[in-house]
Formats: sequence, structure tokens, C-alpha cells
Amino acid sequence: MKTISNLKQYVILLIAAFAMTSCLDSDDPDFQFIGGGGYIIQVTPTTFFPMIAAYTNEPMTGCEISNGKTKVSLTDIEGYSKMGVQTDPSLQQMYATELTDVTGQYTLKANNSEGKEASTWINLSASKGMGVLDAKIECGSDGKITAYFKIVEDADYYYIFLQKNSYDFTKYGLKYWSETDLKKVEPEAEGQYKDYYKLTLNVDDLLSPSVELTAGKYRVVTAAAITGTTYGNFVVLQEGTYATYTK
Repeated sequence: MKTISNLKQYVILLIAAFAMTSCLDSDDPDFQFIGGGGYIIQVTPTTFFPMIAAYTNEPMTGCEISNGKTKVSLTDIEGYSKMGVQTDPSLQQMYATELTDVTGQYTLKANNSEGKEASTWINLSASKGMGVLDAKIECGSDGKITAYFKIVEDADYYYIFLQKNSYDFTKYGLKYWSETDLKKVEPEAEGQYKDYYKLTLNVDDLLSPSVELTAGKYRVVTAAAITGTTYGNFVVLQEGTYATYTK
């Protein structure tokens, strides 16, 4: 059982992915993209949605992202004062489409208040999706989490996320398990969760000691992913069921 502790560490992963898959190009050296990343959301076994985030060094007045086949609707990332935008997660069910329509090179163009333009690109690449994630999760008022997973065809890792919005880059923490890790757990032998792998932990286990949650409602979400070289390098991510935790 392994952890990405908090948003700051997760953003570092995104910036690293951005550096590997994109190329900076700005008409104004004082205004430019400084980070970002992306992956593909699997909505159903045959429909997908691009999830992209991008960050500039000063506030944007507008930003467009497109690969020529799919134009991404954007929303501001909380806490970045219009210096960060991401795909609007509320639209993923409506605009999910074939995998070939969401892969490829996305051009990102942004303007600042002086009308200066910055541009860059991000590449999303995947040859296939994965099987359907079959997972259940419960979270008590005391923060105790009980999750049940079945093995997903072609998935590399399994996750429990703590976040506020579905398909949101601003995850407050997560834990992950490989298929080998899951199989170290004895499957349930009977009952409604027969043949599922059972995991138990607490909300606090998702966070590093330095992170404190503010009051509010959070989603504790199951997920599986096809990854690149590491567990945090999502290629295709599929979210499953979730439970609500109130701090």
C-alpha cells in the first residue's frame, strides 16, 4: 500500500509529465505556460474523455485547448487565481467519445490581460482502454474506509482517491496498489463481496502528516489505471464508485 501524500506532490508529477510530453512556445517571454499534464478518462469501455490541466506564470484572460477533433471546455483550478485551468469535469459524461478522438497532440493557447499570447502542446496517447472497474467502497463518519476490488483486465494499478470533485486534478491524497499487491490479500470467500479483494484503511492514511483537511465534504473514490513508467503517470484512468466523508 503506497501513498501520494498531497496536492503539491501531485502537481509536481503533472509538471514532470508536462515536461516530457510538451514543448513550450511563447510569443512573450514574460507570459508563458510553466506546467501541466493530462491523461485520458475512460467513461465506458468504448467512450473516453480528455483530462488536461495547464498552468501559466500569471493570470489568464482566456485559454483554448484542442487536438483538432476534440475541443476542451475549461474551468479554473481552485487556488491558482486564474493561473491554472483544467478540463471541466462536469462535461465528461456528455462529451465522451471514441478513443481515437481524444488521443493526439493538443494545442494550448492562452492570453493575459495585455493581450499577449502563450502557446504550448500536450500529447495524449493510448492504444486501448481497460475492462470495467468493479469496486465498492464505504466510509464511516469516523473516517474508516473499507474498499472491495476485483481485478480489471489490462489495468496496471488500483487507487483510492480523496478529492472534492469527480475527475479532478486537485486530489488531496491517494493510495495505490498493483495487481500483485491486491493478490496478496485473500479474496472474500462468501457473502455479497465473494471473490473481491478487501482493503481497510482510514482517511488519514491518504494524507501526509503535514496535511490537514478543512471542514467540508470529500469524495473517497475507487479507481484503476493504465499507466506509463510509474503509478502516477496515468495514461487511461477509470473512476468507480465513491463514498462521502464529512470532515
